[in-house]
Formats: sequence, structure tokens, C-alpha cells
Amino acid sequence: MGSTGPANIVIDGTGALADSLRAAAIAVECPTTVVVTRIATRAVPFDQLTDADFDESWEQPMREAIEAFQAAHHARHERLIALVPTIGMSGAAGLAHVAATAEAVRVMVKSAARQWGADGMTVNCIALAPELFEIDPEAVGAVSLAPLALAGKGSVADDVVPLIRMVASADAHHITGATLNADGGLWMTS
Repeated sequence: MGSTGPANIVIDGTGALADSLRAAAIAVECPTTVVVTRIATRAVPFDQLTDADFDESWEQPMREAIEAFQAAHHARHERLIALVPTIGMSGAAGLAHVAATAEAVRVMVKSAARQWGADGMTVNCIALAPELFEIDPEAVGAVSLAPLALAGKGSVADDVVPLIRMVASADAHHITGATLNADGGLWMTS
């Protein structure tokens, strides 16, 4: 899943977002792992989630995220950045399993940051608009509407790569355990 990029970076994950980040050939200052959380995209009413749905949409992605976090730590990377959809912070009808995965990764970021800070690693999360994870924005619904001035440029290279570079910079050594909500103001959550 992980692949080493051109300079100091490993993009771990599958799907269009991970592929776009790999294609962007990101160069960063500090050795960095970016974990693109695998997120289910199919809406299922909460009371109809089966054990198989839960395993596929929560347990497997969490195992993958844990393995990616551990690999980054073992590689002695200085920065670990998890990418999740903002849906974890607000939930959505029929997407409880998706929100649970995103929020669990955010909590894992905080725990890893506390534990691995002594090893010189910062661990942070960037929460992105759900459509970057191929989640239908109509199914999610907005909590608040973003002003047009805050809307993204529309490409992963323009909208996500600069954030990764910022969090992976030497100047960001004091930021850890944080979630950067970067969806153009769509959710405005904490």
C-alpha cells in the first residue's frame, strides 16, 4: 500500500485520493508518512449494518491504519499525517460506520502523538471534504455552508498537497495531536 515518493515521503493507502497524492510527487522537508484512511462510501442505515458491513467498513480500515502508523514509527519518520473525511466530526444519516472510522483515526492520532512525541515524531490529522474520499456530498449534507471565497480550487494537488507540505515542514515541529479541518469551511467543527 505504501510507496516512497520523490523526497522523504510515503503515501500509505488506496483509492483515488492516495493515487492523486502519489501522482503529485510531493517533496517535503521531514521524513513523513501520509496515511489515507480507507473509508466506506456506501450509505447503510445504522440499524441495518451487518457484522460483515462493520468488518469491511470499520475493522479492516482500522487495522490498516494501525499498521501504517506503526510502520511510520518503525521507519523513524518525523511526521505522520492521517487524512480523514470531516464526516467523523459531525456524522450523517446512513453513514455511522464511515463517521466511526474517521473519528477513531482522529483519536488514534492524539494517542500516537502523546506516545511518540518523545521519539521526535509529530502526529496530526487533516480532515478533508467527504467527496475527496468518494463519499457523495449529497448523502452527507452540510452542517454549514462555506462562503464561495473559501471553496477549494478543485484538485488534490492545489488543495491538499500544500497542507501536507505545511504539516511536514520543520517549522511545524510544535504542532502535534491536532486536526486541521481543511474543507473550505463546509463543516466548521472543532
